[in-house]
Amino acid sequence: MSPIAKPRLLITRFAVDALRLAKLLDEQGTFALAQPLLAVQKSAEFADAMHIFAKKYDYIIAVSRNAVDYADRALAGKSWPIAIYLAVGKRTAEKLCTVTEQKVIIPHGQFDSEGLLALPCLALPQGKRVLIVRGVGGRELLAERLTARGAIIEYYQPYQRVVINLSAKLVVEQWQQQRINGAIVGSLELLERLTELLPSEESLWLKKMTIYAPSKRITDHAIRLGWSNVEVLPGMSDKQIVDYFK
Repeated sequence: MSPIAKPRLLITRFAVDALRLAKLLDEQGTFALAQPLLAVQKSAEFADAMHIFAKKYDYIIAVSRNAVDYADRALAGKSWPIAIYLAVGKRTAEKLCTVTEQKVIIPHGQFDSEGLLALPCLALPQGKRVLIVRGVGGRELLAERLTARGAIIEYYQPYQRVVINLSAKLVVEQWQQQRINGAIVGSLELLERLTELLPSEESLWLKKMTIYAPSKRITDHAIRLGWSNVEVLPGMSDKQIVDYFK
């Protein structure tokens, strides 16, 4: 990567993750400002864990680390059921392996729903019962494709994302004072929130930033929203991001 200007980054992840990554980037010489745009909290389905996990599933798929965290909290010390476990990404898989004490399968290289769907074990799931553990309102692609392949799908959604109320005027002033010229955005939802947050008169300044995202799906959407500078990150782990900006 050879950017015109040295990156000065906005980290839009959830609070703990944003602060940790910003510190790591700062330590290796890349300015980073933690600016969470969304928070997570229990959903109305949180209390349904015992009922959901009492059922028999062939496959249990965790879409995010938050999904694993909240599901494990909801189980309150009860064991996760025996099943074939899958996770979308490495960090989610590590957490899932810890709480279930079982092997977890992950995609090969492409850490998203498409990568998961390419796994041989999900090629012919005819008649298999699949539980997808995720946040409220996640992507439907995984369920739609597996249903088309004959799987029987259920969801458990123990958490939800909520908007953090921010003063657009104050955050814009802070970002401009810090000469922010790029934003790390891990989801379409965060990209939409970033777009909605700033007043229209600041949109031209905002769209001059470079959007760094873990998938072409997100960068393509950024282009549709008016950004011209986009880069696809090799992944969203702290190490992958820190190494990318070295």
